[in-house]
Amino acid sequence: MRLAFALYKYFPYGGLARDFMRIANVCISHGHTVDVYVMEWHGDKIADYGVHVLPGKGWSNHAKVADFHRQLAQQLADNHYDGVIGFNKIPDIDVYYAADPCYIDRFAEVFSLSKLTSRYRFYAGVEKAVFAADSKTLCLMISDVQAALFKQHYDTPEQRLLMLPPGIDPNRRRPANAQQRRTDFRRAERINEDDLVVLMVGTGFKTKGVDRALTALAALPQPLQEKTCLMVVGEDDLVHYQRLAADKGIANQVRFMGGRADVPDFLLAADLLLHPARKDNTGTVILEALVAGLPVLVTDVCGYAKHVKQSQAGLLLASPFKQDELNQQLTMMLLSEDKEQWSANGLAYADQQDLYSMPEKATAAIEQRLGDDNHVV
Repeated sequence: MRLAFALYKYFPYGGLARDFMRIANVCISHGHTVDVYVMEWHGDKIADYGVHVLPGKGWSNHAKVADFHRQLAQQLADNHYDGVIGFNKIPDIDVYYAADPCYIDRFAEVFSLSKLTSRYRFYAGVEKAVFAADSKTLCLMISDVQAALFKQHYDTPEQRLLMLPPGIDPNRRRPANAQQRRTDFRRAERINEDDLVVLMVGTGFKTKGVDRALTALAALPQPLQEKTCLMVVGEDDLVHYQRLAADKGIANQVRFMGGRADVPDFLLAADLLLHPARKDNTGTVILEALVAGLPVLVTDVCGYAKHVKQSQAGLLLASPFKQDELNQQLTMMLLSEDKEQWSANGLAYADQQDLYSMPEKATAAIEQRLGDDNHVV
């Protein structure tokens, strides 16, 4: 089949981008061809895909997205694909990979003037086009919490909400030479073996709670703080966070590493994953840490926080978030003698659960959806 994949922006280190690429690669391995349509593409183009950049035009972000939708619709009409798979909410697609949370749920509890804006009407409209009861789009869900919200707000039929297992890349699993890789990485980064490394991974520092992590680092008892390094892997505007670290007197304990392809080495070299996110549909890095044997401290709002509870591979921060609780739990976990047990629990869970087959299951769902309909767009 000739397939069109559509997403707004491609960043090589983003979780959505990695999910898109792994699903596309499985589709190609099954003999399908894939064309990709984006507003922005960052990084090298990929030879296996036909990449088409359609820059959206407009004065606002939602106007640019609307223009991208118009351009995309014309491309789809001209090229007669067998199916269209969207990784953002786009009207009239066959399959939607639901990485984004329910938009209108954010405005459901209280009156907000935002609901009167053209921005709200646009994003609520495209979400309704995907999830409405009379839509034909198959929605591939990666969060059971979000699936329930979409069903609540749109009466989406159960058969159109297909739950997928996680899709953790197997290269995140703890390898046989983990200790040597840990030693080599720490030596290269000039980190002593008896120092403690707290790791954060993710783009969008406010959403991921980097400010919360800096505050917690600054609250550590002085002897513990002096031997603790916070490594932040991901891309964002650093000025605010560098200033915050300096204001709190911990600039020397914080390293902003940028986007990196060697995340597995960070997972092996660290002593704790910290993910105090304000919201996160899934939180893929939580499971990546778990299968690498790295204990985790995360907020319970993350979709994959349930795996931390089930595996007992770390601790959850309860809602509503309290900074004092994070400060106390970070101190306790860094000093705890339970780190080896948390690590062992995570590795055992990684062996027992299906945490890896999302791309294969997603491809099978795409093939079934398009094969059942046997149509072209």
